[in-house]
Amino acid sequence: MALVRHPDTVAPDAWCHLILRRCGLTFRDTQVPNVLGYVREQMRASGLTSERRYYDRLADEPEGGPEWAALVEHLLNHETSFFRHPPSFDVFRSHILPELRDARRGGSRLNFWSAGCSTGQEAYSLAMVAMDDEDLRGDFTVWGGDISRQAIDIARRGRYGPRAIAGVPQAYRERFVRGTGVAAEHEIVDEVRRRVRFIAINLVAACGVNLNYDVIFCHNVLIYLSPLAVSQVVALLATRLTLGGYLLLGPGEGPSERPAALDPVTVNGVRMFRRKTQAPAEVRS
Repeated sequence: MALVRHPDTVAPDAWCHLILRRCGLTFRDTQVPNVLGYVREQMRASGLTSERRYYDRLADEPEGGPEWAALVEHLLNHETSFFRHPPSFDVFRSHILPELRDARRGGSRLNFWSAGCSTGQEAYSLAMVAMDDEDLRGDFTVWGGDISRQAIDIARRGRYGPRAIAGVPQAYRERFVRGTGVAAEHEIVDEVRRRVRFIAINLVAACGVNLNYDVIFCHNVLIYLSPLAVSQVVALLATRLTLGGYLLLGPGEGPSERPAALDPVTVNGVRMFRRKTQAPAEVRS
């Protein structure tokens, strides 16, 4: 006898497809029960008892709506750290910054983007390295973007516990981190924080991405996305690079086919992509 699904419930595949379409997130079969648990927990927090009504509300809600913002907080992994992949930051300091600094014309300000910045450690790490370049003279802005509004709020505060701060190299810690007067809490100094801007963005929906950047770090983001979403996000990042700009992904991350606008580059064992210096046939704002 065939099983009859209650009309008020929604099939797990339908939930996974909706989340995939809106956020690009994909889940292993073993993760699906937890995902459904998060969905129903947020459904109850929203005051609904009908799973079908909750599904329809999410399906109809526009990008950036409150129900999606609340549900996404349950689904994301906010694990991050300062200088998470040290070789990438070493290449940023020793190879990329000098090249960009010497090539810029008219004293133009450099823009760096931490895409999928979570609670801000990667963005502040980029800012610390750039601040340490005396020839750059602080003429840069770091942008941090993440789909999680709660993570962005934490990033903007720039306050972290001792376990997080332990990832900051000692020389940077002495210069760019200070105590707050609250036990076991540390704060990124104003000199760094003034150069970092945080915004809530959805990379899959290309929502909130409005500038061109000289360097984009996108570490440990693509591993949570479907292959199609990975290709879409990398294509988006490629279009937002300035000519000659660099894209650094996490180790082992990347699309099955790289966009035509990017050339693969390896420096000191770090594999990254460089925007072609002649623009292909695409529209850039």
